[in-house]
Order: sequence, then structure tokens, then C-alpha cells
Amino acid sequence: MRHWMLIAATLAVAEAGPAFAAPPQVEQGLAYLVGEWTIVGHEGSYLDSCKWFDSHAFVVCDTMDGRHGDTQHHVAAIGWSAEAGNYTYLGYGQDGSSRLDRCFANTDKGLTCVGEDRGADGLTQIRSYIWPTATGLGIRQERSLNGAPWKEVGQVHYIPKK
Repeated sequence: MRHWMLIAATLAVAEAGPAFAAPPQVEQGLAYLVGEWTIVGHEGSYLDSCKWFDSHAFVVCDTMDGRHGDTQHHVAAIGWSAEAGNYTYLGYGQDGSSRLDRCFANTDKGLTCVGEDRGADGLTQIRSYIWPTATGLGIRQERSLNGAPWKEVGQVHYIPKK
């Protein structure tokens, strides 16, 4: 009898599917990012393919951006840091660029990510907002150079790739 109970328990776990690396509310906080996306007006030159990584630990986005001439390839991972208690964004571009931002849930049921970079002009802080919309995703970015007031860099609207 114990043998059958052990088999039944094993089957129940197997049927439940994969265990997720993050609590359900964290998974829900990232789920809206998953999909094949393009930007309104740039459907032929921009593709952002965002998929769950193993066990829904984080979302990996593979981006091909040809809006400004030669196509650029970028890869990013967005996930939850249990240790830090916030989301993180880590991105790399084929040009050698990289970004590491801390992200937090925002009032638009999306994420606000904040990062900084030191360059020839000094310290540039970047604030990115991403949120689900009725037809896709909204993304807006602001920057501040050397502590100056924040200025909007731009905004795009992602729609599902057809």
C-alpha cells in the first residue's frame, strides 16, 4: 500500500507541471512581456521576441532593430531578484553596450526600471517605463544628465508581430 501511495504522489507532482522559480505574483508581473513584438510604424525593421526562460525564472528578449540603418542585435533578461527584492533588467548589444537596471512594479501594472551610465558627458541616469496596453505594450524612457531635470527621450508602442 505504501508503494502505491508513493507512486500516486509521484504522478501527482509530475502532472502538476514544472515548478516555477518565482512566486506566482512575480510570474504574473512578467507574463505580459512574453510574445513576438514589433513597433507601430516599424513592422518591417523591428522584432523583439520575448520568451520565458527555464521554469519561468525570467523573460529573455532577443531583439533585431533596423530602424536606424544597419540591423542591430540585442539580448536582454528581465527577472526577479529575491535577494534584492526587486526586478532586474540586464541587456547586451552587439556593439558591446550593456545595461543593468533595477526595476520595480509601477501603477500601470508594468515595470519602471532605473539605471545609470558614466560616459564622456558625465553621469547619465535612465528611467524606463513599460506597461501592458489593450493592444500590446507601452514603453517610455527619460534621462537625466549629471542630476539635471528628467527629459523624455521617447515613447514607442509595441504590437504583436503578425
